[in-house]
Parts: sequence; structure tokens; C-alpha cells
Amino acid sequence: MPAAEPSASVAPGAPLGRQQSGGYLPALTGLRAIAAWLVFFNHYPLGPLPPPGSARAFQYFVDESHGLPLLLLLSGFLIALRYDNASTGSFSPRGGWKSYLQNRLARVYPLYALLTLATFGLLWHWRSPQATPAHLLLNLSLLRGFFDEYKFTGIGQAWSLTLLECFYLAAPLLMALRARGVALWLQPLLLLAMGAGLVALLAPLNWHGLFGSYPFMLSYTFLGHSMEFFIGAWLAGRYRSGRLGSPSGPWRTIGGVALWVAVTAGLGLTQAQFHNPDHPLTLVLNLVGLPAAGGLLFAGLLSEVSWFRHLLSSSLFQKLGRSSYAFYLLHAGPLAFWVYDWLPGIWWLQLMAVQAVSYGTYQVVEAPLQRLFSARKLKPLHVA
Repeated sequence: MPAAEPSASVAPGAPLGRQQSGGYLPALTGLRAIAAWLVFFNHYPLGPLPPPGSARAFQYFVDESHGLPLLLLLSGFLIALRYDNASTGSFSPRGGWKSYLQNRLARVYPLYALLTLATFGLLWHWRSPQATPAHLLLNLSLLRGFFDEYKFTGIGQAWSLTLLECFYLAAPLLMALRARGVALWLQPLLLLAMGAGLVALLAPLNWHGLFGSYPFMLSYTFLGHSMEFFIGAWLAGRYRSGRLGSPSGPWRTIGGVALWVAVTAGLGLTQAQFHNPDHPLTLVLNLVGLPAAGGLLFAGLLSEVSWFRHLLSSSLFQKLGRSSYAFYLLHAGPLAFWVYDWLPGIWWLQLMAVQAVSYGTYQVVEAPLQRLFSARKLKPLHVA
């Protein structure tokens, strides 16, 4: 989940048409807050399963509310928009590859490293079996995301940072392949085939779950989870070239929200029926249905003027969106549980508490560290 990008401002109600690759898109910043809240509800302990009826159906629906696809879509969109050369079709970072990699690392790693050290400090204090040098090294190196056995250690939800860093590293190669005629729609299939090959090769070794199963590869690695990035990159190309058009009404936005709710409801029904997060239908809905719904919603926010776009572009949602990475790292795991122990078990109160702490962390820690470690001095960070 990348941190904010520096850019110039585009007025929330301005025609979206063709913008410069660094243009500030306030609605997408605000959407990060919505995505982070969905992740919060997905991880929030909802208690015992209610008896059959509307309460049980609602709990399944909330439990299947996934915000990660929106965050991955946004990463693919912004990387392609910022670094993809529209005239040559190649990946052209300003300042060279060293600058690109340094800036990508500066967006994500400093805050993650600090919070990981704090988390392992708590685990050591609690005498947790996770508090070992090997677990700490796997977390700090971001390698734990390749191992089924270790993926939820430390800051459990941060397994997705391994997925994200893989995309950052692979993006130049993937854009180069596209420039040589390998279409964007074909590349997820090639990555999927590569992932299947790695599982066939490494799973029999039974080594701590390294590419230990096909469901793990599909749900927790970049090779299985690449659809979101490519949809984002495709949208960036159409947005930059002005080919998204200007629909007469907010039908893409409405359709994207409706499709997202429908897919989430489908996930809840599938889980209620099969009680298996690795069921093929669950995987299809997660890896194809949610990215498709998110892509339609993104297209609406980029091309239509709607009340939802105005809401996401508001000052409040800009603040919430900028602090969403800190929120993502803080909302679950040992640090959050330590805070929750001091609060009543009321979800909205805990949400507000984590949101307030996250915004303070962004202002005091995250943004200054990003500026310090970036390859060039940056203006205050604004876009997700």
C-alpha cells in the first residue's frame, strides 16, 4: 500500500479529460480512506456467529469487505501514470532507476520498519514464540510474504507489502514487455503461469510454506494478485490519453459501487455456504470480481462528476486518505490490540481512536521520513 505521491493540484470539480502524469487526483486520495476502513472491518473481531437470519447474513457481508483490491488498483494506476512514458510506451523514471527504487522504498519502508520493531518489542515483552531474530529478519526484509507459515507474523496485515514491492520491482520489466508487444491483458496470465510453475517446483519441498499451495500463491503473492495492478495501469493509459470520455451521468461510479457490493455479497454467500476461503468461487470473486468492480469505480471517479467524487475530494477525506497507510499498519496486530485493551469494545470508538493516532503518526513520523529518505526533496505529500 504505497504512501502519498507529490503532485500539483487539480480542482475537485474540474473536467478530468487529459492531465499531466503527476496531476493531483483528490477523489483517489479520499478513496484510500474508504479502502482502509474496509480492511478495518474485514479484520475487526465481530464475535460469535449469530443464529441464521439477517444478522448472520450481515456479519458474513462485513467479514468479506475487502479494501486491498482498491489499494492495489491505485498503486498500478499511479505507477503507470507517473512513470510510464506516453510517447515511447516505455518505463521512464525521472532521475534514473536508483532514484525510482529509492523513492519507492522511502514511500513504504521507514514507517513499516519502525512499527515492526515496536511490534516485536511488544512480542518480546509478552514472551511470544514469534519474538525471534529469524521472524524479525523475515519481517524487516519483507520476505515473509513468500512463506505461508510466516505471512501473518509481526504486523499481520502487512503481508501485502511483499506483494506491493514485487510490483514496484517488476513494473519496469512489465512496461518494457508491453512496449515490445506483450499486451497488458496477457501479462497477468503469464504471471499466473509462472506462479503455478513455482508452486509445482517448491511446494513439494514443504519448506515453511514457500509457495506452498496454489491458493496461497493466488491469494497472497503478486503472481496471483496482479490483476489489480494491470487494470490500474490500463486505466492510467486511457486517462492520460483522454480516452475515458465524459459520460453524461455518474453511471460508471454507480455501477462500480453496485458491482462492488454485489461481489462482496457473493463472497459472503459463498463463505456461508462452503466455509472455505480457498474455494474456487471465492478466489474468482476476490481476484477477478473485485478488481473489475474497482476498475469501473475508478473509471467513474476519473471521468464523471458525482456527489461521491465531491465527498472523497473534501478536506476531511483528504486528511483521512493521506494517513491511510499509517492506519493500515496500525489498525490490527499487537500494537492495535494493546490499544484496544484500554478502550470499550465499541467498533466506532476504536475506529476513531486508530484514525486519530494514524493521522498524528502520518504528520509527525511518516511524512517527514518520506521526505528525508526520498531521492529528492519533496513538497508536502498529497496524493495516495
